[in-house]
Amino acid sequence: MTISEDVKSKIKLHALKNVQEECCGIIVEKFDKFDLQVIECKNIAETKKSFFAIDPKDYLRASAAGKVKAIYHSHITENENFSQSDKENSLKHKTDYILYNLKKDSFHHYGYKNNSTSEISKQFKWGGSDCIILVMDYLKSKGMKINGDFLKKGKYSTRDPHWPEKLPNLIEDVLSVYNKFRKVSVKDMKENDVLCFSIFKSKFTPKYDHWAVLVGENQIYHHPVNRYPTVEDLGRFYKAKLVDVYRYFEDE
Repeated sequence: MTISEDVKSKIKLHALKNVQEECCGIIVEKFDKFDLQVIECKNIAETKKSFFAIDPKDYLRASAAGKVKAIYHSHITENENFSQSDKENSLKHKTDYILYNLKKDSFHHYGYKNNSTSEISKQFKWGGSDCIILVMDYLKSKGMKINGDFLKKGKYSTRDPHWPEKLPNLIEDVLSVYNKFRKVSVKDMKENDVLCFSIFKSKFTPKYDHWAVLVGENQIYHHPVNRYPTVEDLGRFYKAKLVDVYRYFEDE
């Protein structure tokens, strides 16, 4: 999910109400609207300086207000890492976790879909942490025989931000190099399929100028330009920009 500046601001204000304890709350998507609402909750943990636990009554209240999208909490020390308990609860409840660090004024996102924070923390960098590299790394982490090193050198280099103009067939070349990707119907796409988009759609841009991977029902994992990697809904905007879907097939 994408964390808007408005949501960040509300979480910050909540954390600043008591800088001696961790705050906690729930982010929901309203049933009657599509915007996100931040619901502050009571921390009922015994040691509130180091832990948080949401009051079950608050969770019921949030569930009644909309669809639970994420659980957030703050850290009052310089620790910017999610605990093992955070990760386990995220996976158990199939809910993203948001962490706000008061000391460093930083936000961190743990996406249960990709079961990782390492990618979430990478800022966009052409040829080092971009949409193509992210998809290749993700597929490799799923056990697929992917080696994305060739992307960082030679004619396949994505280090130049103008690669869409200079290398208009880059993504198609990547697909052909492996010769294990097969185009499938958009209607039949499933988890781990690669989604090829044309975000800008002009005669000056290639057929595909953005990559993502489907990580769940109607959710994509991708690295937008000048943003952090994120898991978000394959909503109206991305559906309109979707061109083709490819699936990786192992040798028989």
